[in-house]
Amino acid sequence: MSDLEMGYAHTLDLVSQDEMLAFVDASSMRDEGHVLLLSRLPQRRLLEHVDLDKVEAYWVTSQDVNGAIQPSLDQIYDLVSKRLENHTGLAVIEGIEWLISIHGFSDVLNLVMRLKDSLHRKPWTLLLVVAGDVLNPVQYSQWQREAPFWVIPKKAESNIIDLEGNETTTEHIKEETLDESEHHSSLSFLVRIPREGYSVDVVRRRILQWRRMGLDVSSAEPALFQQSDDAGYEIYKSVEDKVRWAVELDNRLDILMERGYVSEVTKMRFRVRQLTGLESIESRIDELI
Repeated sequence: MSDLEMGYAHTLDLVSQDEMLAFVDASSMRDEGHVLLLSRLPQRRLLEHVDLDKVEAYWVTSQDVNGAIQPSLDQIYDLVSKRLENHTGLAVIEGIEWLISIHGFSDVLNLVMRLKDSLHRKPWTLLLVVAGDVLNPVQYSQWQREAPFWVIPKKAESNIIDLEGNETTTEHIKEETLDESEHHSSLSFLVRIPREGYSVDVVRRRILQWRRMGLDVSSAEPALFQQSDDAGYEIYKSVEDKVRWAVELDNRLDILMERGYVSEVTKMRFRVRQLTGLESIESRIDELI
């Protein structure tokens, strides 16, 4: 979990929810412990960002629905402290500023202090996610003493590990860290998954990466439920080929955008991300270029 220390509480100043959830998802994929997430997003929204088979997620809401927890400081404390008694892992609580608006700064800070006591000498890390600009200088200083601020490490490059376990050359591939400003303008090639490296976990991870780029890859989901990996791989491979075609087309659309075909590019780009009509889009691009 990068430089996050076991047995300690840390605070993430929320800049990008997508980036924060990408970190949670990456942590869950390491299989080094349990990941608990208390989020302001319902599970149906979290599905776009994390694998809920690997993340124990609760929707913090006043609604009385399955998979939810009330924004009660006592309920939150009870849930998190019980998890800290078992296994090892990462507990993430987001929406701290909302809790402060409901209960007041002092009571929420007291919750953090209680959780720190429960966390002491436990093989867990607590990450509190808060929009730091809601804290005045005095509150910021008090909070910092209890749970120092931390930032998600930035990596300009990704070490691509091939699926047989050998490290290959470092490739400049933008994977799931695309920010909102990039979503509208570019897609990225991801390293191909060979048959020998195929598994349900691997394809689930890839589907999440594609979704973060804004692609509709629902046609790949049946691969997750096949009894035969051969059958699942065939489904996956057909979508992977289509995605790579879409990335190529999207890159060519950038050229048309520079030439002033703004309205037409916007329409084609939407279809590219839906993975529909790629052949007709390619023909139209050839005509215009």
